[in-house]
Amino acid sequence: MGNHPFAFRFEGSGGRVGTARSRGPLTRKIYGGFPALLAIRDIIHRNQPIEDRGGPLSQILPLAVKHRVLRRQGKGFVPIGNAERSYLLGGWLEEFAALALIEAGCRDVRYAQPVSWLASTDSSRHWNEIDALGMYGDKPVLVSCKAVAEDTIDSRNGDDRLFDALLELSYWNAHFADRAAVPVFFTTADFYDEERQRFRSPKLVERAKVLDLAIVPVDFGSFGAVVAHLKRVLAHTA
Repeated sequence: MGNHPFAFRFEGSGGRVGTARSRGPLTRKIYGGFPALLAIRDIIHRNQPIEDRGGPLSQILPLAVKHRVLRRQGKGFVPIGNAERSYLLGGWLEEFAALALIEAGCRDVRYAQPVSWLASTDSSRHWNEIDALGMYGDKPVLVSCKAVAEDTIDSRNGDDRLFDALLELSYWNAHFADRAAVPVFFTTADFYDEERQRFRSPKLVERAKVLDLAIVPVDFGSFGAVVAHLKRVLAHTA
């Protein structure tokens, strides 16, 4: 990223944008059928064979084999390795965010990027990982991702869990970019109740506005809609 404006140092190369691009069709398919993948999360954790249960999973599994994320084992499928397992358990959302940033016009995009910085109190070095970041013109963009169940907001303390993630992103913006970045929160939580025509947690939406964060929930439904929303957000900050 050259002379990037963030108050941290890149540690290694992070995720490979080339890899994210090559398996973009799989990543976008997962975005559209994430609940099916979430339902087999425990099976993925245990590295047990994933059986085709029909529905969106029937489209995801063969595509994951094609892109060398899964391999066949008996009558099911298993991740090829630990990196592929991490991708299925949530890393795919970081790649989705990175691809969306690129499509929306950002440059120097990175994801799953390890960083380090010096504490101002004692000059000790600390480490973290930024889910995704890039530059839009001369404006830095910081992204936090949270792959959770769609009904998280409706669950007990669900909006508080998401608010904690929003606070962390706001802290990143303050600590790493002196609040000069565009902070964007990607999540698979469903924010809008279409049937009742209202936000599931107006309080959470208002908190995001106060923190000046852009939210990209699963409600957008498609990669194209997400990119269109990002373009509006970025154009507003230019």
